[in-house]
Amino acid sequence: MTTKIAVVLLLIASILFAGCLSKDNIPSASSTFDIKPQDVTVKSGENAQVMVRVTNNGNSVIHPFVRFNLNSSDKQYVKFSNESGSYDLGALRPGEDSGFKIVDFKAYLAAGKEMKYQTRAQVIYDGKVLESRDIVITVRG
Repeated sequence: MTTKIAVVLLLIASILFAGCLSKDNIPSASSTFDIKPQDVTVKSGENAQVMVRVTNNGNSVIHPFVRFNLNSSDKQYVKFSNESGSYDLGALRPGEDSGFKIVDFKAYLAAGKEMKYQTRAQVIYDGKVLESRDIVITVRG
């Protein structure tokens, strides 16, 4: 009886650690993220654009999207063309580039003659942030 239990425990342990001992690692998702320009100046109430591009540097297919995060108090003054602020870039094979996608937004002056809004753009795949970049949006009256 104890030999059967020992064999079962040995099999369970070998199954649990089989992934750690294999020579072929599971490739992690990897990307390169470009935003042009990273400093945008716009007049209050006018449209502006930034271009985003993601390159898949990993060994597997990814389906990333780009999300723009603003402070909650700034969301009423900077409106992206997509209400959620998330943009789908489609499925990218290893080595494939999404090409530059244009993201439109409209910004308004909250007070004064000039206002700067900090925005963080993040590449997200499978619930994880792969890369992020900061954008400064300057609005003038």
